[in-house]
Amino acid sequence: MEEKVEVRKISTKMIVMMVITVILGIGVFFVVENGKSAKAAKVLNELGYTNIEDVRVYSITDVENMDTKIQGKKYFVKFKDLQTNKECKGFILKDFKHNVAKDLICE
Repeated sequence: MEEKVEVRKISTKMIVMMVITVILGIGVFFVVENGKSAKAAKVLNELGYTNIEDVRVYSITDVENMDTKIQGKKYFVKFKDLQTNKECKGFILKDFKHNVAKDLICE
């Protein structure tokens, strides 16, 4: 009843390819996250928040005004305002006509 099952060894070429794929995946993840934070920081700068740090973007949503058919992006963010030394969270909105809006709570 004892059957020997032959196990094939993974080649070193395949292991190297898997390691390179994982490293590239981690790199792409950090570049995308940094890009989202940079875009949100740019919108916050347009809103008058010039001295900020630790911008975290939790979500980006595509939105559209049903009356005017103007489309834009809504960023759900959290950041620290260094001028007032407060933590702010909420959302910021930027449409394709470069109009910006905010709904932020600073504590």
